[in-house]
Amino acid sequence: MKVGIIVAADDPMRLYAAATYAATELARGNEVGIFVTGRAVPLFAKGYHGDYPERRRMEELGVTWAAILKEAKQLGLTIAVCETVAKIYGLGLGDFKTLDIVDEVTSMYTFLEKFGEKVVVF
Repeated sequence: MKVGIIVAADDPMRLYAAATYAATELARGNEVGIFVTGRAVPLFAKGYHGDYPERRRMEELGVTWAAILKEAKQLGLTIAVCETVAKIYGLGLGDFKTLDIVDEVTSMYTFLEKFGEKVVVF
């Protein structure tokens, strides 16, 4: 099954939930793509995790959302960023090299053509 995950939240714990869900679906043998939009877009460009109570412990355990997504990329995860929101923030594909996990900047239409079979929003 193809699973599409739309991530719009900039809350690190919601990003963690989306990342673990993506990794779990990949481990179950599904093809998974994440579409990043809204306030989540700058986080994928800058790699900024912010300061939140769980951050230090998550970093110690290696379970930040970014770390989980980097590992999931090895299982075939595809990550696309919304082209319109990227333009709003003045970002292009080259700006997403900090985390080195974004595959493309594209439209939601194109993303859903690939991963629209089952869609979950975070």
